[in-house]
Amino acid sequence: MEDCELGLCSEKICCYLKNSRLINIRIIVFLLAGTLLFFLLLRFQGNNLVTPYSPKGIVSLELAGNKPATTEIISGWKHDGRGHSLRNNLLIDFCFIPFYVMLFYTLCGSISVRLDSIAAKLGVLLAFFILIGGSFDVLENILMMLAYLEIYNTLTVKATFGFAILKFILISLSIIYVILFGSVVIRKKLSRHK
Repeated sequence: MEDCELGLCSEKICCYLKNSRLINIRIIVFLLAGTLLFFLLLRFQGNNLVTPYSPKGIVSLELAGNKPATTEIISGWKHDGRGHSLRNNLLIDFCFIPFYVMLFYTLCGSISVRLDSIAAKLGVLLAFFILIGGSFDVLENILMMLAYLEIYNTLTVKATFGFAILKFILISLSIIYVILFGSVVIRKKLSRHK
């Protein structure tokens, strides 16, 4: 039996571990491609929602934070015939959510198992948090659709704002973790091959 780089003697175990890494890479590439595709679709399709009363497009509605601002945005989009754009943008976002959630869940988890101590625990925590962030995104989208159907009040507008802020925080923390600790993992791997 030949030794492998992992220090294991069993050929079958080495083969399995090498193949599982390939599968992980393929999964990450698939999720990254889907995330980028839907992100670009959202940006392209969402341009129609950028107006003087919603300068950040759908993000303006997400972060409106009060009923008068929400009413102004919704009324403006209806008046300008942009309702279909909102609906389409939300439908694309519902497709985007599982891709970015599973991408960051996989990345945080994959990075965390290659680290020690607090950095590893943080990765596991952020993998869990990104699932929560995705749930917040789904709830936020449902509340925005209800707002478009004129089924909203101060509480639902504040909830939309809260879900959006929490979602953005959790996504940002995951991105920062992946960049910082992903680079640590890559540096470790490169230094082992020297």
